Amino acid sequence: MATSELFLLSWPPSRDQIRLIPLLAVLYILTRSIYHVYFDALSAYPGPKSWAASDLPRTSHLLKGDLPYKLIELHKKYGPVVRIGRRFLSYSTPDAWNDIYAKVRPELSRDPKAFSPPPNGVYGLGVNPSDTDHSRLRRNFSHGFTDKALRGQEPILTRYFDSLILKLKEHCANGPVDLSKFFNFVTVDIIGDLTFGQSFDCLENSALHSWVQNMFDFLKGFVIIGVCMSNPPLDSLVLSLGSKLFAKQEEVHRGFVRERVAKRLQMKDTRPDFITYAQSHLDTSAGISVEELEETCVSFTLAGSETTASLLTGAVYHLLKNPAILERLSKEIRTTFSTEDNINMTSVTSLKYEHAVIEESLRIFPPVANQLPRITGPEGNVIAGRFVPPRTLVSISQKACYSSAENFRDPDKFAPERWLGDEYYKDDRKKALQAFSVGPRNCIGVNLAYVEMRVILARLLWNFDMKLCEESKDWSDGTKVFMIYQRKPLMVELTPVAMD
Repeated sequence: MATSELFLLSWPPSRDQIRLIPLLAVLYILTRSIYHVYFDALSAYPGPKSWAASDLPRTSHLLKGDLPYKLIELHKKYGPVVRIGRRFLSYSTPDAWNDIYAKVRPELSRDPKAFSPPPNGVYGLGVNPSDTDHSRLRRNFSHGFTDKALRGQEPILTRYFDSLILKLKEHCANGPVDLSKFFNFVTVDIIGDLTFGQSFDCLENSALHSWVQNMFDFLKGFVIIGVCMSNPPLDSLVLSLGSKLFAKQEEVHRGFVRERVAKRLQMKDTRPDFITYAQSHLDTSAGISVEELEETCVSFTLAGSETTASLLTGAVYHLLKNPAILERLSKEIRTTFSTEDNINMTSVTSLKYEHAVIEESLRIFPPVANQLPRITGPEGNVIAGRFVPPRTLVSISQKACYSSAENFRDPDKFAPERWLGDEYYKDDRKKALQAFSVGPRNCIGVNLAYVEMRVILARLLWNFDMKLCEESKDWSDGTKVFMIYQRKPLMVELTPVAMD
């Protein structure tokens, strides 16, 4: 007699039938796990069997905030392609960058289940699952990120660079300074000005604006929501309960965004910011809606501040852990410029050693530590020379890619010289480093990020000698990742330099 018939014989089910339910559930889970490990379309890919049998191991590490570090271990053990879920492959080979993110037409799509749709159903540029809508939105904002736009934005940037140095001089007189915090202040203020037309006054108040702080605090919860959205029936539960649990916070959040965007749109003077061009095409067929503008402004605030602040913090930490490198970089900066006024977005491009330091910082402490998955098409795709079955999640693990000895010699060593043609590192696979991703969804603000990183680092080392405080000696150890790094304070003694 078939098992299904057993439950059709009577209702309500008998006590013996009820006793069978746990056994049948275990049997189902065991059978499904055996199928995924040994017989499904991904069974030939290497990886731990427990991760192939269930998505629970990966989800567990994602929720603990240590998934990027676990993936380093898995790639070292299993190689450049590792199965990390029932339908998920992780890559650490540079050959996969273009295959996953760039050259495929149509491009591999994002997982629509990875992001909860906004309450109004309107996506901004940052997480829009539609390739068509993403392309339209990007065209409308791309003019605000060109080299020409950056040159027009330089007076705005310089004002905040000046304010950062002044604030650091004020605070360092009272003892060690948390540079991680101040890097957040300056990048948030800059992105606020270029996005909303007004600063968040973080530098002025020496504190993050409450709205920004709330967004950062919510990111851990956002990871949990993302996990639920990928696992029915939890997705329905999140959509139904989330609107009730967070209704008030959502109302406050969106009210703040609407108010700031409305003020920006009311400005009469043309500004060299992200909004000017998009504003001229509001509510047109090729343009964007006000709701899309609001959602995109939120994405800009998060992505345009936190990633740059993380890179700068990681760079300073590794410089302070490597005094010889710090001394060489300080010397380059202080001998290249005769006055601090000469340090600007154009002149810093001549600092070859600084550029190498930034590239090495992007490698050893990549701002985007978690994966950016894509889904293979209905007929499958060839990735890194091997066919991948349809509807498979695929992604580069940046931390694992940059920590691979197959890609970089002495991968755990902070060595800027590898980017300067040093013979010892001649076999490094430098194309493996794509910290801002590649293809049509790469970081739209990459040029702005480089300007901020170069000028802030140059002006910091022009003005200060630095010493790492004892409590930050192991700053990078155990840093959790929930979409962004949960950075600890980086306590540094700053001594103003008396320039002749």
